Amino acid sequence: MAKKQTFGDKSKKQGFSDIKVAKLVFSVKSEKSNAWKFVEKNVRIPAGENEQELLSKTIADYSKN
Repeated sequence: MAKKQTFGDKSKKQGFSDIKVAKLVFSVKSEKSNAWKFVEKNVRIPAGENEQELLSKTIADYSKN
């Protein structure tokens, strides 16, 4: 019989225990059509980082482009 592997075992093996992933959804105004659109991004947050600061930086970086 094969050994049963749990999700916890898989995550420890791959090294995901020190990273959180957050789905960030924010709205931006289109320059061409002047309409609002929603942007979805998956953001990796390392352990010990300030989550709010990192998410704000991600939004600001997207707005610059």
